[in-house]
Amino acid sequence: EAGAQHLATALQSNSSLTQLDLGKNQIGEAGAQHLSQALQSNFSLTKLYLQANQIGEGGAQHLSQALQSNSSLTQLYLEDTGIGDAGAQYLATALQSNSSLT
Repeated sequence: EAGAQHLATALQSNSSLTQLDLGKNQIGEAGAQHLSQALQSNFSLTKLYLQANQIGEGGAQHLSQALQSNSSLTQLYLEDTGIGDAGAQYLATALQSNSSLT
């Protein structure tokens, strides 16, 4: 969680990083929350890899909130993150208002 929080803080003021691979880093729901807060003010990141983390349903909910205001992210990788049916529903709802993700 602390590592994700530090990265999120850096992302809030970074305007040049376009890809970030955080796969297999034990990022949980709280880490996803920190990252989603950063995505609400970072508009340079286009690819975010979060596969094989323990984001879960709550983390998916946080990410879906960020996706509603972030239009720069075009690719989000969530394989093997335990988001479940409810997490998928949160993300599906966010995708209805976000046309940038492919």
